[in-house]
Amino acid sequence: MTVHSFHIFDRKGKTLFTKRYVKSSGTEDEEQLSEQRKLIFGMLFSLRELSNSLSPTEGPGDLQLVKTGASTLYNYETVSGLRFVLFTTAETSVMSTTVLNAPPGGPMPPSGPGSSAAGSNSTMANPAVTEKIREALQHVYEHIWVTFVVRSPMYRPFDPNISSTNFEASLDNFLKGNSWFR
Repeated sequence: MTVHSFHIFDRKGKTLFTKRYVKSSGTEDEEQLSEQRKLIFGMLFSLRELSNSLSPTEGPGDLQLVKTGASTLYNYETVSGLRFVLFTTAETSVMSTTVLNAPPGGPMPPSGPGSSAAGSNSTMANPAVTEKIREALQHVYEHIWVTFVVRSPMYRPFDPNISSTNFEASLDNFLKGNSWFR
């Protein structure tokens, strides 16, 4: 899995921090990058609202990841509304194949004469990798963000001065030290 970027958004969608780890092909100006960040936050916000409205239980939902055929967005949201988002590519080395509509006990092989699993398989995120990344995002919030940004004497809640802290260097060291980071 290749990590493309890391974003931090506040509860209203303002981008507090963005770090690109893989430069995309072609030239992208700041306006295009700003539009991408707006789309990421808007999608996460809309999906969270949708999952909350469809949830059979009361209370906020927990949108952990959004996976497409080519990429995955891992999301960690704090109680205060900060969103820590890691944008990666999906690769088969960290993925497992499961059968759609399988019972909770696990995937069932197709049965019956002439049955085929073609079209019924879906690539889902490996739960162990997803949990490691969620733990990493939680660690970034609890130990790196709080230590270097919130506890900074220059901290302002609605406009944190991240560039005056060691947040980015600590974030890079932590993320690059994980086995799933490429």
